[in-house]
Amino acid sequence: MGIDAGTSRVRVLLFEVDGTLVAEASDEPPVKRPRTGWTSTEAEDLLKSCLKAIRSVVAMVDKPERIRSVAVASVAEAGVPIDADGDAVYPIIAWYDSRTQPQAHWLKKHIGEERLFRITGLNLYPIFGLCKQLWIRENAPEAFSKTVRWLNTADFLAWKLCGVPATDYSLASRTFALNIQNLEYANELLEEVGIPCNWYQTLVPSGTFLGNVLPETSKITGLSSDCKVSSGGHDHLVGALIAGATNQGTLINSMGTAEAVTLFMDKPIDDKAIGAQGYVQGVIVVDRPYYYYLGGLFTSGGAVQWFHRLTEQRYSHEELIKDAWKISPGANGVLFLPQMRIGSPPNPAEMSRGAFIGLGTDTDHTVLYRSMLEGMAFDVKMILEGISQLKKVPEIENIHCFGGESRNDLLMKIKASVLNRALTKMDMPETVSLGAAILGGIGAGIFTNLQEAINGLRFNTYEILPQSEWVEPYQKFYDDVYSDAWKQIRPLQEKLLKAFPPNDNDS
Repeated sequence: MGIDAGTSRVRVLLFEVDGTLVAEASDEPPVKRPRTGWTSTEAEDLLKSCLKAIRSVVAMVDKPERIRSVAVASVAEAGVPIDADGDAVYPIIAWYDSRTQPQAHWLKKHIGEERLFRITGLNLYPIFGLCKQLWIRENAPEAFSKTVRWLNTADFLAWKLCGVPATDYSLASRTFALNIQNLEYANELLEEVGIPCNWYQTLVPSGTFLGNVLPETSKITGLSSDCKVSSGGHDHLVGALIAGATNQGTLINSMGTAEAVTLFMDKPIDDKAIGAQGYVQGVIVVDRPYYYYLGGLFTSGGAVQWFHRLTEQRYSHEELIKDAWKISPGANGVLFLPQMRIGSPPNPAEMSRGAFIGLGTDTDHTVLYRSMLEGMAFDVKMILEGISQLKKVPEIENIHCFGGESRNDLLMKIKASVLNRALTKMDMPETVSLGAAILGGIGAGIFTNLQEAINGLRFNTYEILPQSEWVEPYQKFYDDVYSDAWKQIRPLQEKLLKAFPPNDNDS
């Protein structure tokens, strides 16, 4: 069983050892948005959704005792503060929540961006765990004083399943608390900023056996108490393992609400320019450490979801895609900048706004939709160009894509044409859940190692080739317009944000 826990949805999937999907279910915990830029979920609500989805899956199986293992993958930059009684003392602040910008500014002033990057491999974005902890200290001091343990989302759910608290390296990589060089907690840094070092749990590789399902959890879910729970990890990285990231020169494009462009390496790169450009480094450890280099588009599928809300879902995905195929490259001169939360590398900005440029009275929803897909593809091209220019980075030989947005054939064709190279698409859209299931199988002893598990998987891949007549117009559009548009519009966006900052009373 593999669990994929996001901010607003928990997916539970059950697989045979060769990756064949047996059963699946999901549930959506309530999400609160009390102010502009604030998003949170109650830990108890997330747990209830997880247990409910597990119970639904178990009910689909004739012999629940055949479910031998489970592991959880989750969003990475969200955690649960726990008190001495084992209760959450504050809601889970969503990974993309922007309330923590003042804490990021404080870290910049007192620690410094270069030092933080040198220790942790992370650029100074406000989304990372330490910023959330500092926010709770300043804005919810009672909750802060009661906290004795900090569990990342996947850690929390695994703990509730088996009673053993632990953190894998990929989730620790997104906290500002892991020293990327020695793979130990950065205790000196934590002490300096006033966060107790003992909040953090024992570091374990992904796929480490933690414990059997607790008797009370067994009763609620129907899982056998012999079912083994193992450590999972950061959703993008867990999926990347299955998608071929361990192969030298294979770049992984994880396409979900946010989009991650990830390249695995043998060791981290000591180059402060990486952080200055908005790229980050981290590590996922299974049989050995797999270091990675990552650039993110923070509103990929999120931009599409926004568009659906804006149009009150009057148009289905299928209708939008079908009609947008008829629009020529360039979307009738409409350009979309998809940086709706945070600026993408190599042009980072802790807060940004998206934009449509070139609107006319003849612009309709179909043109807007096509321009959004093109803007998302252009942004990935910009991220890739930044990666390719860095020293010591392996040459990109293949690009493998997975995730919900990879099911959009038009987007995939646009992206292949914008990049002017073939893309490999996995036909298992829930690759994150499969990756979590594989890690659970390793911890349970079903697989000897990661490579054995991957070699035994049976699912198809498809090659998406560029649309030949689209390549040249897209290259011209990118060179003449997109590559410079963000630099030109950013000063105006900063003026707008300064003149009209988000209103805390807006909902």
